Amino acid sequence: MSFALMRGFDHINVVACLDPVAAVRDRELGERILRYPKIYSIGSPDFGHAIQTGDEWRIGSLGADDPKTARYNLAIDLRTAARDEPCPATAAAMRAAAGRLDPEDGEQLAKDEWEIGDHRYRIIRVERFVQFGDRVLEPPRATDADLAPDDLLRDHPIEPEAPCGHWEAQLRLNLVAFMAASGSVPDVVRTEARHAIHAHPGVVVLPPTFMVVELEGNGWGPLTGGDTPDDARERLARHFTGLLPRLREFGGDPATEDELAEWSAMAEEIRATPGHSFSVRGREFRTVRVARMLRLGRDGPEAPRPSDQEHYDLPADA
Repeated sequence: MSFALMRGFDHINVVACLDPVAAVRDRELGERILRYPKIYSIGSPDFGHAIQTGDEWRIGSLGADDPKTARYNLAIDLRTAARDEPCPATAAAMRAAAGRLDPEDGEQLAKDEWEIGDHRYRIIRVERFVQFGDRVLEPPRATDADLAPDDLLRDHPIEPEAPCGHWEAQLRLNLVAFMAASGSVPDVVRTEARHAIHAHPGVVVLPPTFMVVELEGNGWGPLTGGDTPDDARERLARHFTGLLPRLREFGGDPATEDELAEWSAMAEEIRATPGHSFSVRGREFRTVRVARMLRLGRDGPEAPRPSDQEHYDLPADA
């Protein structure tokens, strides 16, 4: 089956009048661009899959740390969707594809695109970045309080031609040529990034996620994250009451009663302390906004790059 090319993949539709909610979001984005003008790539890309039906693309799910895991997740979704598929031949094809992506025996087929019935499924890569200025990372925005808690972004439309304000347009233009700084990644990663800029010149910005970092001297280190600012804070509290004790026990050095009591007190104070910048028992924490971008080309969203495959011990031609 022939699938339509993506309309407007390299266009930005700037409109003078947005709906009131979108206008507030765009105005706040403008304030943040001026206050936090620099963009910094953070962590590895996020992986998932997108689905094309007709000329429309939507995200199937995100949240995988590598392409291989994204393929396993696609297999789960294919098996689930096959149960409700009215066409027996299409349902059988979905189960067959899932069997290759998540076989009972043998290795996964490292294939990133499948055409089944009137749908096209593609493994995609999403880059994560933070904005910062004057050595301060951007905290959550007031308008983030309205976000739905779903970092998987299931069924989220990929709409490069959707109307946007001039500040979103500015951010997307800033991101077109964005890549990791020289010396921060291997040369091959920057070479592939330059290729991606030409092959996938369009950019859409996806809803953010959030992480909590701890400030230590002149640096910072990530501890945990979540779908919303409140979720990230709650996971930080559970980091001290759940993860740390288990790690110590797993390492053969169980925490003492005093340490468990200290961590429990930390968790209570974390939940009780307001704001996105907070100090608990002499330790400084910040909740940081992590933005996400998806590159688009004439044929749709960007798939994993060769170095993404090699990083996870897959052959470069997978």
